[in-house]
Amino acid sequence: MGLMHSVLLNYWLKIAINKNGELTLSDIKRDKETGLPVESVIAIYSNELNLFPDVIGLLVKRAVFYKQVTTLDEIKKLHDELAAYCVSQFKKLHQ
Repeated sequence: MGLMHSVLLNYWLKIAINKNGELTLSDIKRDKETGLPVESVIAIYSNELNLFPDVIGLLVKRAVFYKQVTTLDEIKKLHDELAAYCVSQFKKLHQ
């Protein structure tokens, strides 16, 4: 599974296009002992349309967990902002 291009979303999620055209969604964490980044694959997708809602959902859930949003209006606003941000990052994958 050779890697072609990748983007990092919010310093946490990595999306990569593999040589076979599949998209890999990975979680980036720091090793507690070494401090080095550790990447673990969450899922592999055949296309961006299947990947997109999962990425948005994970980013919104993280914001709710860390109490960055506390109302439904804030969630809607964040969802819209994240959607635009993710679309721009997806376009970078193909450059």
